[in-house]
Parts: sequence; structure tokens; C-alpha cells
Amino acid sequence: MDYQVGDYLVHEGSGVCQVEDIDDMELMGKGSRKTYYCMSPVFKAGAKVFTPIVGSTVRLRPVAGLDTFTRILDNIDDIECIEEANERALQDKFKAVMAEFTPESMASVVKTVLIRKWNRIAAGKKVMAMDEKVLNVAGRKLYEEMAFAMGKDIAYAQNLFEDAVKASLQDTLLIGA
Repeated sequence: MDYQVGDYLVHEGSGVCQVEDIDDMELMGKGSRKTYYCMSPVFKAGAKVFTPIVGSTVRLRPVAGLDTFTRILDNIDDIECIEEANERALQDKFKAVMAEFTPESMASVVKTVLIRKWNRIAAGKKVMAMDEKVLNVAGRKLYEEMAFAMGKDIAYAQNLFEDAVKASLQDTLLIGA
């Protein structure tokens, strides 16, 4: 898909970015010229990202709209938690779901890890380092895109998502009681 200067995209590694320029460049002295999207991450002031238009392994996609995040929040109960008894296999599942590169997949991972984290804390256990790492990556991606779509800051999006998950858990506990 061809993007234009001014478009907002989700860059697989750098989050929400705006295309500032499209230019032929020779990067890293490899001797071959390519056409690159020159982008600025929205939530990282001063940073620049250069991604080849052709032949890049980094994925780009348009930013999801407000309707996508409204649907996710309104249907938080329907977002499946990822289940796996083996911790190593669970981490592999997290990676596979995150590789889907959609807001819905990130929401599934974040919801799962938040619930695991809150359950461990409630049981007086430490939060697992791997869960924190996964939450940092998937959460950042989800919350940045959600914040951008809503025209809010990242903390607002994070609180909104976490509150929706908490409300869902309380509803589940009340229904199951």
C-alpha cells in the first residue's frame, strides 16, 4: 500500500508515526538507493524513523479509527484471554498474537497480562518479569494507538482500558456469585 506525506501510520516497532517525507536515500553506506518513508513518531518528540517503501521487513498499517477502540472497550468481555499452563508456551502465544499487528490482538494480550498481574498481586505474589515485559510492549502499542485515535494522552487511554477490564472482571464475579 502506498502512503502519502501527512498520513498517520502504525509502525511495527515505533508506534504511531506521521509520514513527513518520501525520499530516495542511501542509508548505512550499503551503496544502493531506496525510497524511504521518513516518519516522526507521534509520542517520541524529535525521533525519526526511516522505512523503505519496498523490501522492508517492518510492517506499516493505517492507524485504527475511534470506532475500533470504542468497539474494543464496549465489548471487552468478548476479548478472549490467552490461556496456556506452560509459561514458556504462553510467552510464545503472546508473541504470535502480537504478531497479528492489530488493535484487537494487542487488546487480547494486554487484557490477559493485566488479569494475570492483578491475580498475582491479590495472591501476595510478585508480578512476573516476563509479564511486565510483554505488558510494556503490547501495552505501549495499544495505548499509543488508542490515545491517538481518541485525541487523548497515553495515560488516559491506559486508564480507560484498565478500568474497562476491571469493570468486566467485577461483572463476571457478580454474575458468577
